[in-house]
Formats: sequence, C-alpha cells, structure tokens
Amino acid sequence: MFGFLKRLPFFRKYFTKPADPNEIIEEQWTADFSKPKKNRFELPSEDSHDGFLRDGALVLGIKRPNCLAFVLDMQFRYGDCILEGSVGVQPNGGYAAAGIGFRMVDERTGYLLLLSSKGYFRVDVIRNGTPLALSGWTEIPGAPAMDGPIPFTIAVYGTHLRIALNGRWAVELNDATLSEGRVGLACACYGAGPKGTTPAPYTAEAYLASFSVESRVREVAAAYSAWESDFPADPASRVALAETFAAMGLPASVLQQLKKNWEFPGYMRTGDELLLAARAALQLALLDEAETYISDCLDIAADSRLRGEALGEQAKLLYLQGNSEALKELGKKLHDEGLADATVQTLLGHAYFESKEYEAAAAAYDGAASLDTESGLPVKNAANTYELLGDRETAFSRYLEAGRKFLNQDNYSDLGTVIPKLLFLDAENWEAHALAGKWAFGIEDWDTAESEFARADALKKKHAKKAADDPALIFLKALLLVRRGRRKEALPLFEAAVSMEPEYGLFHFKLAENRFLLYGDPGDREMEEHIRTALALSPEDGWTANLAAQIELSKGNLETAGTYLEKASAALGDLPPIRVNRAVYTFLSGSLEDALSILESTKAEDPEGVLANCAGNLLVRSGRYEDADDYYRRALRASPDNTEYLTNRASCLIEIGLYGEADELLARAHSAAPSPEILELIAYVATKKGEYPRAEAACQAALAIDPNYPSILVSLGWIYAGAFRWDELEELLVRLDKLSLAGELAGSREELRNKLDEARTRAISCASCGRSWKVLRDPGPVPPIRLYTEPPDDMPAGTCPSCGKTYCIGCGKQHLDADSRFLCPDCGKTLKLTDEGLKKIIYDWAQETLPRPKKRGRPPKKQD
Repeated sequence: MFGFLKRLPFFRKYFTKPADPNEIIEEQWTADFSKPKKNRFELPSEDSHDGFLRDGALVLGIKRPNCLAFVLDMQFRYGDCILEGSVGVQPNGGYAAAGIGFRMVDERTGYLLLLSSKGYFRVDVIRNGTPLALSGWTEIPGAPAMDGPIPFTIAVYGTHLRIALNGRWAVELNDATLSEGRVGLACACYGAGPKGTTPAPYTAEAYLASFSVESRVREVAAAYSAWESDFPADPASRVALAETFAAMGLPASVLQQLKKNWEFPGYMRTGDELLLAARAALQLALLDEAETYISDCLDIAADSRLRGEALGEQAKLLYLQGNSEALKELGKKLHDEGLADATVQTLLGHAYFESKEYEAAAAAYDGAASLDTESGLPVKNAANTYELLGDRETAFSRYLEAGRKFLNQDNYSDLGTVIPKLLFLDAENWEAHALAGKWAFGIEDWDTAESEFARADALKKKHAKKAADDPALIFLKALLLVRRGRRKEALPLFEAAVSMEPEYGLFHFKLAENRFLLYGDPGDREMEEHIRTALALSPEDGWTANLAAQIELSKGNLETAGTYLEKASAALGDLPPIRVNRAVYTFLSGSLEDALSILESTKAEDPEGVLANCAGNLLVRSGRYEDADDYYRRALRASPDNTEYLTNRASCLIEIGLYGEADELLARAHSAAPSPEILELIAYVATKKGEYPRAEAACQAALAIDPNYPSILVSLGWIYAGAFRWDELEELLVRLDKLSLAGELAGSREELRNKLDEARTRAISCASCGRSWKVLRDPGPVPPIRLYTEPPDDMPAGTCPSCGKTYCIGCGKQHLDADSRFLCPDCGKTLKLTDEGLKKIIYDWAQETLPRPKKRGRPPKKQD
C-alpha cells in the first residue's frame, strides 16, 4: 500500500541499498565539486598533502618536494571505462605534474597519467609504490606548456589504453598488469620554487576542473570503436612517441609507431625517421630491414650530420653481418672524411682484432678513446690488445686508465674485470691495489677493501715514497674506520683528505659529521667551520643541509634548523634521514605524538629501520622505556646486525633493569664492531651483575683501543675503588689528571679522589678549636727528631693519654705546667705526641722548614 513512498525523492535515501566499495560498477557519472556532500573523492589532510574543494574543482596540495600523492574515489571500482575531464597543475615556481590515476588498487598500485608543468606527459604502471614507465615523457600535443587545465580522454578497454590530450591523439598502449580499480587525482612535486616564491603551505597543486566516467559496457565498446575517427593520430605525435620509445629502449614500439605513419598513402619518410627505424631494427637484429632503412636514408641525406650518422649505423650493420673487410674500408673512408666517431673507431678496432691485425686494432681503439674521453671501454679494448702484443707496460697503463674511468662512472661491473688484469701484470704496483680497494669498497666488500688499502700503503712506502698521496684513498680508509665504530681513528684521515682537497665539499661534510657524532658538541668550533665550508662549496647538497639541520637542532635553534630541513627536503625528498630530523624538530617543538606520527612507516618505507630507531630514541628521552623497546625491536628486525640499534636497545633495557638481555645485545654489537663505547656499557652491565673481573677486562680492552678514553678510565677507577685497590686507583688518577675533563667526568674524578683519601687517611681534630689534620691511616714509623724551636700554632700539640682528646699548639699554650709542657684542660694530664700520623705532620714540617745541622768532622787538609 505504501510502496509508492519508496519512489519519492525524500524517502529514496532510506530505501536505497548502500554502495559496496568493492563492487565493479557500470554507470555514467559526472563529478560535482561544488559541495562536499556531492563529492565522491577523499579529502585527506596529511603531513605530506591535503585534498579539498575550491572554486568548483577538486584540488590536491603537496606540502613538500619530491612527493607523489593521490586522492581516490573510494566509492566504486571500474573495469573497462572512458574517463573524460580537464586537469591542471600549479607548480608554484617549481616543477610539478598533475595526474589521473585509473584502475588503482590503492595509492601504491595502479595506472597513472601525468602531465607536467613543462608541457610533457607520461604513462606509468605503479606496483607497490614502484613506477614502471609504459610511455616516458613526451610533448603534450598542442600544448608547449600547461598554462591552464588540459582536456583529456582515457579509454581503458581490456588490455588496451588509449589517451587523447587537448582533443588530439597522444598515445596508445597495451598492458595487462591490472584489469580494474578506482580512479583518482594525483599530484607530483619534483622540485620546489626558490625560497619565498612558494605560497604556504603547498609546494605544488593539482586540480581537477571537470571529470566524468562512462563504465557501461555497450557505451564503452562503442566509444572505443569510434576512437580512431574521433581522435585520428597525428603523424608528428607518432614520431614524438617513437622517439620516446627509442629513449626507453623499446625498439619494437619505435618501429610500430613509425610504420603506422608510413601506412598513410603519400606519406614522405624523413631521413631522421629512417635513421630512427634503422637503429631500432639493428637492436632487434633485423639486419636486412636495417640495411634497407640505411640505404634509403643515405639516398635522401641532405646534410653531413645525417649522412655521418647513417654511415655510422652502416658500420654497426657491417660488424653485425661479420663483414670485416667492408667495415675496414668504410672506417677508413669515415676517418678520411672526418666523420668517424668513437663507435665507428671501436668497430674498426673490432674488425682489425678479429683479423688478428693487433697493432692496427690497438691504434683504432686508442683513436676511439681519444674521441670519447669519458668511456673506459675503448681503453680497456686497447689494453687487451697491447697485452696480446706482449707490451705489458702499455697494457698495464691502459688497464689502469680504463679502471679509473669505470670508477668515475660507478661502473663496478667492468671495473671488476680490470682488477685481475692489473694485479696479474704488476702485483707490486701500489696504484693497482689502491684501485682494487676502491672497487671492493664500491661493491661493499669491506674486508677486501681494507686489506687492499693496507697493501697499497705498504707498496707505496716500499717503491714509491715520493708519489703523491691519494686523497680519495685516505677518505675511503676513514669511512672504513667509521663503519667499524672507530671514529676517533678516522678523524686524522678526514683531516688529511680535507687538507689535500680543500675545495671539495664532500670531504668537509664528512669531517664535520664525524666530529659531531664523535664528540656530540654542537658548539665545536672546528666542526662549525667545516660545515660552513661544506655548505658554501655544495649549497644544493641535501645531505649537507640535513647535517646542518641536525646540528642546529642540537643547539636548540629550531628556526634555523627548519630552514635547513626545507632545503634538505627539496633536494632529497622524504627519505628516512630527512624524516628523522623532521621528527626531532617536531619533538623539540613540544609534540612527541606528532613526531612519532612522522616516523610511523611500513617496512618498505623504512627498510633499514632508521625511522623506528629514531622513534625509540625520542621515547627514551621522554622516559617511556617500554614503548621505546618496541621500536628498537622493529629497527633490529630490519637490520639485525646494526651496532647502533643493538647498543640503543641495550641502553634502554639497562634503564628497565633487564641486564641479562642487555648483555647479550652488547655482546653481539661488540662482535660486529668493537668500540670503547660498547665496551663501556659491557663493563657497566657486568658491574651491575656483580661480575667485577669481567667489568675490568672490558675496561682494559677499551683502553687497548683508546688509552685515554676518559669515561672508561673513570669506570675502571670505580672498579678499583670497589675492590680496595688503592695503589692502582692512585696511578689511574694521575692519568686522569693529565686529561682535560669537564662536567660530569671532572666531578667523577674528584669523587674518586675523595674515595682514595677516605681509604688512605683519617681526620684528627683539635678538641678545643676544631682545627683538623688529615693523616695517613698507616704512615709507618716516623724517625725520631729533636726540635730546638717551637712549631707554629696550627701544628698538633699532642693527645691526652687519659681522655684521648687531641689539641693544637695554639690551644695547648693556654694550659702549660711549670716546665712549659702542654696539659689536657679537662684531665690535667700531660699531652703526648704518640700518634704516628701526627708525628709525621711535625716531621714533615721540620724537614721542609728547619735548616739541617752541619755534619761534624775534621776540616779538610789544605792542599800544597
């Protein structure tokens, strides 16, 4: 009877089945961004970005550079669909891109179309946060720059993706990674504008001015079928896309795009298109096809540049065909015409090498090396040829040169093939071993690097004393020491590297970092000088700015630290070390919980446990040790052998009183990287467990590493005091007195001195005036002396044999008998100087004050 009520608009919302967010929906929907209630997209407010509505558009604002964020429509998912709308980006003086996400599983997986503020677009498939380019940056058709919103149409049909921009064909792709998902707006900020040009709080904004979805099966199929007539491909756009695919190393896609252009009746192929096709065909080993393209290109080549490049491709073709004789003739021809480049010279070298004309091959390879001074490959080829010729000296020289070039390019794979050759040709050459150490360092073989550097040093001292020191070698040796927790030993090496290369910012940065982490003193003048120099030499380096922020945070200069953090974020993005300093900044600003939210992360975001370790540190500083332990456990799950994490968790457990587990962690840390700091904690835990011999052994082991480590000396002093080993404590105090101690360490030294005094001396006071004397508990017998003058008033007069009270001479003078002997004012007994300690006070005074009597005897005989 009341069924008609369900059809009334007012009641419809009460009877409508709630939307299933996992349902793949078929609908035609046009977004309405005029009111929040009509909006389907999420509007988050996060640390990195905000989503909001403004002027009838959906806006996504990015708060820091090097950041990609999304706002998704979480209401429905779509399979095949047509997406239309217009999207724009406001880079705010920097470099940014706006994007449309489709078939999104979540913010870390899906397809993404990006349109940059520089007028380019690209398409990626993102899997677990890692983008894979389906189409690299290509010019947006008809848009030299994004001065306003760009109209777009995206057709997603099965595995086919077709995109039109500005009403013109842009790209067509085929990918089967994802079959359905959500849609969303994306914004990527690649770099912030100059300081003061970016309106707070956003470094970049993306906005979706209009948006619609057509996901009904029949309508999508019809739209896809009509695509080619609605958006005919522009030949220039296909060539631009082919060039993008060539840069991406996708030769099959290059040929596909070019051939589709060439299918049009009357289309005139250009020389550059034929050259591009030839290169793609060569990559695909389509040699006959490549030969045709090269021949056609040479037929129409109108300038020397195009002709030279085409002949260069012909040289590659002849090499792949194994036609060495023709390649030699072509190489000579190109050389005579001045058109031979490094590649042609290398191929010519290969031709001579295969013909066993080694001298000509070596000359060709040397020629290639002279044309390409950056690459190590032609030099390596030359070295190999000279080795076959039996010229070991030249071969060694070329291998060394090639190795250095590979090292400069971080090409450790090819460098690894050069090292055995160098060591075979001259095993006593220090430069060969130095290069071997650098290669081992680059592949993180730390033990080999250390041994090779040591061998290089020994050989240099033996055979090349006058050879200049290598600052890079010294710097890497310092880094190896730092890895082993031996920062103090690394310090002079960093200083040496800086003195040899004073204009290299990285050396100053590492020296400043090492001093800061070694001494923990943000006011260290030398450290401040080097960080200032590093900032001046490398003003755009994010790591230097990050260290400067860390130093300013230690000083409590939050405003200055914030400025450096902005610079570091702009250069490095949201890397864990940057987030660590941001969290510390937030913590020092008064909010632990906000700091912990910055550090909260997934395993993928914090693969080495840096963020979890920082969270533990902040919780320890707040006295929340149990919570801190949870984070330290998380950090150690990521990096089980990290000595810093092991030590931090052990320190936390010590605060809780869990000494046994702390001891196990410290043993692991000590096994991985022995250091005085770890041994000091081991000694402390052993003392708490009553294992004093082990505590002493730990201290002695630490002193073997650093004989003047102040806190270890103090710890050892307390062990001696606890064991009543006063002689050893006295010797140790002498060592401590030679060190410049301050603060807590200086106070501990004085406490130890007081302990020693209490153990070895006792105080005796005058019963009348309270004057006190400190005497040894066991001074031993004092030699007898005879006094002919009265000691001063502050000396002891003696002790009453009856009542045991002691008096000073000053007070004793008030009570003398007829013979001027001191009397006890209470008992009237004569005072006796029987205490050996008091006797020694008088004896020492006499020895220092009174003149010594002359020796008696006969005068010496006069000499004739």
